[in-house]
Amino acid sequence: MLSISQAAKATGLSIKSIRHYEQIGLINAPPRSENEYRYYPEKLIKQLHFIKGTKDAGFNLKESKALLALCEDSERSSSDVKEIALQKIAELEIRIKQQQILLNSLKKLTKQCHGDKQASCPIIDAFAK
Repeated sequence: MLSISQAAKATGLSIKSIRHYEQIGLINAPPRSENEYRYYPEKLIKQLHFIKGTKDAGFNLKESKALLALCEDSERSSSDVKEIALQKIAELEIRIKQQQILLNSLKKLTKQCHGDKQASCPIIDAFAK
């Protein structure tokens, strides 16, 4: 069993995140020692690793909770897991397109800017509208 600081170090999560996950019910409250310190058994460490993985893959906490529930359900259907992943892919594709539009706009503005000692600047002008 690990202390919360050891659990944070082992999983790459912050202590604050781990406490937050406990508060919102994403993970169960860990057992406490006689001095009331939290101690994390292997099962909770595995859950925290899983949550970190989903977080790193771009899933939000609601999605992570759903995936964690499916992970722990031995009778799960892989189609349920795939559905969540496909929804995330669609969301990411939309965000990538939006970011590409922003990138192209900024590139266009920087090409229009002379980048010299003049005060006039199309970048400032675009933001000042």
